[in-house]
Order: sequence, then C-alpha cells, then structure tokens
Amino acid sequence: MKFDFFTFGGAQLWEDIFFYQKWRIQRHFESKKCRLLDPWDIQRCSGTFETCSKAFYKYIEIYELPRQKGHMIIMIHGLFDSKNIFKPLWRAAITHKFCAAAVNYPSSQKSLDAHVSQFEMFLNNLVDINEVSFVTKGVGALILRELLNRQNMEWAKKIKINRIVEIDPPNQGSKLFSFLAQYKIANLVFGPMLKDATPQKVNYLPDIDKTIECGVINCGGPINNLIALLPDDYRKKIYMVNETTASNIKEYFNIKNWHFNPLKNSQIVQQTIFFLKNGYFKK
Repeated sequence: MKFDFFTFGGAQLWEDIFFYQKWRIQRHFESKKCRLLDPWDIQRCSGTFETCSKAFYKYIEIYELPRQKGHMIIMIHGLFDSKNIFKPLWRAAITHKFCAAAVNYPSSQKSLDAHVSQFEMFLNNLVDINEVSFVTKGVGALILRELLNRQNMEWAKKIKINRIVEIDPPNQGSKLFSFLAQYKIANLVFGPMLKDATPQKVNYLPDIDKTIECGVINCGGPINNLIALLPDDYRKKIYMVNETTASNIKEYFNIKNWHFNPLKNSQIVQQTIFFLKNGYFKK
C-alpha cells in the first residue's frame, strides 16, 4: 500500500464518494483518480475506486474498526464551503449517539446535476446504515431537493429517510447570486452553481416530499445583516426577504447570527439536533 502522509486541503477539487467510520474515499472531480483517507486525513492509498476499496477493507482488519450502524446525519455544505464547517455539529451528533458524515463536494467546480450524481454515488456506497437525516447549509438544500426527487433511487430502497434541517436555504433562489452572475469574474470564482441557485433556475426544482419533516433555520450572517442596512432600492436588487420559504417546510426558526460559519453558533447546533430528534424546534 502506498503511504503518502498528510493531504493538504483540496476542498474544491475532491469529492467524497464513500464514508465509513470517518474513513473516506475521495475522487478528483476532473481526473477521476481516487484516494483513501483515514480519520486524520492521511492518504493511505490512491488509484481506482476498486483499489481504494480493497485497501480500506484491509485496514478494517488491521485496526479492527467497529461496524457503523443505525441513524446517520449527512451534512451538505454550501457554495465555496467545505465539510469542515460542520465540525461543531458533527461533535454534537456523536454525543447524541448519531452516526455523522460531513460530505465534501467541489462546490465551485461543477453544476447542480453533477453534484447530485456525486451524492447518489455516496449514498449507493453507504453500508451498515438503515436510516438517514440531512442537514444542509445554503445551496446544499438545492442539491438535496434534486437528489430526493430523482427517479429509481437505489439507496432509498434500503435506507429510510427521516428528517431534514436546512440552514439559510435559498429555496426561492438567491437574488444576490443573480446579481453576481452578471459578472464574468464571479462566475469564474463560484462556478456553475452560481447560476444554478438563481430564482430563474430554482423555480424548476421540485419540492421535497411533504411526508418528510423539514425545518428551516433562518440565521443570516454578517453579509445578510450588512445587506439589511443598505438603502431600500439597492437592497431589493440583491436580496429577497422570503428566500428560504418553500411549500414543504414544517417549521421555521429565526435567530440573529454574526458568525460567517453559522455552525459556530451553539444555539443553531442545539436547535438542529433537537429538530432531528423530535421533529420540531425547541421554543
């Protein structure tokens, strides 16, 4: 087995396609080369998916990894984020006896459809899990909407879908993204998802099935809080008050937040876990 020591980032280059007890197989979005990472993000193998899978099962024997089982929370980050934003929520989930997987995807490199295909592969490769809930941030909610409405989902035949918490989802599309999409430099930086998250595109996405309990946390953040201070005429060009609303939402929770990463707000983490366990937010 090849030992390549620590990896150095690459959140906008690598996509998770397999997860087990914090071990993950990632695939380069362009070359399709795969790598096996251990829980400390040390690369243990590289090559094809099959090569990395075989290496992983050898490490299972070497380290005597316990089987993962039960209910897993799958976390989907937003545009230009990485899985690391979910560290506070991941710790809380483990404390509350959930399995937890914060999934990385190269959000600035591919279209919404391509991201959905990655998550399909990730879920098809998920083993020893019989129930999943989802937590999304930002455009992660749009990826989930399309994912859950794809036909003939192989993974859904063996895994129950429980609850969903969306943190600041652009469920009506983002007016700010529409504004930025006019500029070539913004499209180069943020990639195809910038246009895929505009109101014009989001309007064509199907809603999540109403039988799935879904809660939304509206928390804004420094950028939205500053936008709110702008003159009305300018603010209306880049911001929609009802961006997070959707017909399938069971409950909304509003909270003021000044963290760029909302998961650093302990109340947001607590409310997310509470909804996943109970189906409503704590008053």
